[in-house]
Amino acid sequence: MESKLPPPGKYFLRDEVVIHNDETSAWVIIHGIVIDITPLFTAASKKFTLKKTLQWLLEFAGKDISLFFHKNELTPIERTNHNEERVPVFVPCLERNPATQRYWYRDPALVIGRITFHPCPVKIINTLTFHETEMIVCYEDTIGDVREKYLRYNDNAKQYEWRKDLSQGSAAGMLRMDKTLTENEYLVSFHSPVPVIWIFYILPPGDTDTTNGTYSSSGKFNPANGRSSDGSEAMSLTTSQSTTKTHSVGEIHEVCEKLN
Repeated sequence: MESKLPPPGKYFLRDEVVIHNDETSAWVIIHGIVIDITPLFTAASKKFTLKKTLQWLLEFAGKDISLFFHKNELTPIERTNHNEERVPVFVPCLERNPATQRYWYRDPALVIGRITFHPCPVKIINTLTFHETEMIVCYEDTIGDVREKYLRYNDNAKQYEWRKDLSQGSAAGMLRMDKTLTENEYLVSFHSPVPVIWIFYILPPGDTDTTNGTYSSSGKFNPANGRSSDGSEAMSLTTSQSTTKTHSVGEIHEVCEKLN
């Protein structure tokens, strides 16, 4: 490449790229690098129709186009035309980013991240409501990243203690939010069990229990966005005065056995 692309700060699942497939939001993948080519279409949107090379490029939005590029240098594969000139096999490679005048595949400004090394399934169990949510996250995601993605299922996710085990309050099982699953000592591989994260609702300092001593759901849970066990298993149980709203370990195990 003529210019070094910056190290990506974000990783994506292929499923996250494929939805960016029109001129309002167009991404492509080249040998694991995710490139946002939307600016090419934004600049051309003032015209009545896109020129043919951009129309061709748009047909590949949301897809992996690695086959048109050499892997080592990310330069386009070329052929010799009838004038004995070397031209790209993928003609849209001739297009440039209007903002920088660089070829779009050589422009660091358009690189937004990389495809994950390994998609990781993870199961998050809410010990307050017994909701069980299964997600696919990136191998490189920190627990903090996982929590951000979990916000679509529970908008109060940041008010929970995230743990690897059920020993609530113990520092040993507390997950490091700035570390990945593997850095938190989860086994992540194609044949390993799905990592389980336990979350415990924590009442904010100074808040009082408004549920009259019973458990209630916290945050808006949206089961349509992911697989979960519904709250029919959740029970109303009297709790002692505490800043942590959860059920006992025995009760959690009992319900989890029913869920499985």
